[in-house]
Amino acid sequence: MNVGVYDFIWLGIALAFLIADTFIGFVLFPIYISAFVVFILDLFINNIALEVGIFIVLAVSIFLIFKPKIKRFLQNMPRIENKSFVSVGDEFFVEEVSEDGYFGKIKKDGIFYNIYSQKKLQIGDKVRVTRVEGLKIFVEKIEDKV
Repeated sequence: MNVGVYDFIWLGIALAFLIADTFIGFVLFPIYISAFVVFILDLFINNIALEVGIFIVLAVSIFLIFKPKIKRFLQNMPRIENKSFVSVGDEFFVEEVSEDGYFGKIKKDGIFYNIYSQKKLQIGDKVRVTRVEGLKIFVEKIEDKV
């Protein structure tokens, strides 16, 4: 058994995919299981072409065997829906205002959202959402027409 530095490449691949898979949802397991098996075999077999062949055959086999379970797992994952997201055109009353008056907060479904305005705002002002860029919500003050 002749162990070299390159023998640990398979272990590195296995660990990298295992760590990545913990964030994705355990669907890459055929890759890291195959890499770990080839790492063990690599301690006894020093033929890179054979190792790569074993890795590919093993990864594809594991994937095909567990494909229905992977598909079912992905279909049953909970879907996260943000039903309280603010849309362009929505109207709100300002709940909080910064010291300078150009930033504030609105409330929808119990959630506070940061707002940005080109005109000074006061608590209780009615505003309309004009633009949403990620978490930035831009509003315009609705002037009372009397």
